[in-house]
Amino acid sequence: MASLRRNLGVLGAIAISLAVMGPSMGVSLNPQAIAEQVGPAVPTTFLIAAVPLSIITASFVVLTRRRGSAGSLFGLVGAEIGPRTGTSAGLWLLTCYVCASAITALSFGIFMTTLLQELGWSTSAALVPVALALVILPVTTFLAGRTMRTLGHVLLVLEGLTMVAILVVVGITWFELANGGGPQGQAVDMSDFTLEGVSAGAVALALTFALLSSAGFEGSAAAGEETDQPRRTIPVALVITTTVTSVFFIVVTMVAVWAFGTTPKELDAFTSSGSLPADMANVYVSDLMGDLITLGGAVSSFACMIGAQVAGGRVLFAFGRDGVLPRRYSRLSLHGTPVRASATIGVLAWLFTAFACLVTGFDAFDAFELTSDTAGLLFACAYSTACAAAAVVLWRGGRGRGWAAVPAFGIVILIAMIGMQLFPLPSGWELIAPVVALAALLAGGVVGRTRGQRANSVLSESGG
Repeated sequence: MASLRRNLGVLGAIAISLAVMGPSMGVSLNPQAIAEQVGPAVPTTFLIAAVPLSIITASFVVLTRRRGSAGSLFGLVGAEIGPRTGTSAGLWLLTCYVCASAITALSFGIFMTTLLQELGWSTSAALVPVALALVILPVTTFLAGRTMRTLGHVLLVLEGLTMVAILVVVGITWFELANGGGPQGQAVDMSDFTLEGVSAGAVALALTFALLSSAGFEGSAAAGEETDQPRRTIPVALVITTTVTSVFFIVVTMVAVWAFGTTPKELDAFTSSGSLPADMANVYVSDLMGDLITLGGAVSSFACMIGAQVAGGRVLFAFGRDGVLPRRYSRLSLHGTPVRASATIGVLAWLFTAFACLVTGFDAFDAFELTSDTAGLLFACAYSTACAAAAVVLWRGGRGRGWAAVPAFGIVILIAMIGMQLFPLPSGWELIAPVVALAALLAGGVVGRTRGQRANSVLSESGG
């Protein structure tokens, strides 16, 4: 039976999770949607979202402390609830990684187009970001087939440098605000972050966007069979990733709100920003730093594409190895990596990106929204299976059965998220996202029901 090589440590596992999650990209593009719902209380929303995120993270920790699997939820859920449920959960997560690759391909195209425009290049054509997205995906697909140790180091450097650059801008901006204020009188004021006057529905929808900003944090779980001492390493990587990125989101958005200001006109500028850190850099540091941050957003997107294809490739590898899907997906390269499986994720991502662009009239921003909405539904459903499996583990543990209520509460939160994304039902091309997501969920359920019993080896104790 094909087996992967263990050559990944804690830093490498963290790198995979950071890459799939793409916090630098997320903090540049996602807070704007949150501000549309709750105004300046964006950092407060991220702070509240840390609670359900902690529940989901704890669920993955419970599961990954018991075993390490290349199939992530395929093996983690399958071992606790059954192979059919595990197969469905794994397929849902696999489609999440396909969507994540498409999302970040489009964000790469948007960032690079913005950078070219800022540098004076004529890139007014709407097809430029779309073309860049479709061109870059084959490049990341090739890189996703390299060895995990090399990829882990590269991804950590790419995402880490971008996060550091953003924090440098945040630090300089905060210093300027605290010592003289912004150009329109912006100042440091903690009272800006209250939710007073915001409806419960708006807060709930904003929390959905905030929680989905952390989607992909579990990417390292797919590298369980390539990680040294996975039962210890993967849980540590998951906790560190979610803790660091939650603080990152809160700090960056807090300073960003102060930097833009809280008047209606200033909030409009916040919500229409193409990149919050880059715009902060342009005003409070320099245009050069703004350009570097924009480039960093593209770099983060690039790393995220690789990370998503790496994680998705491992899940597909596990399906092939267990005969749930064709065995060819379990073939390894001379480097010991599932190149064929990773390449398949890349091809599917390319096709989904092209489809999203086609149905939205080749508008990169609309295509980005469509792929993001699709991923949101899929991630919520996949995460709910992790919470269910964790609840089963805790309940079977005998002593301390009451702790099973914690992941059960996580399921309630995720179901509420799904409901808020589906209703009221959108119209036009925006209806495509829930239709595609529901079709993928149904297909995963059918395959899990009809072929899930083939899963055997992935459910065994494979963790070191």
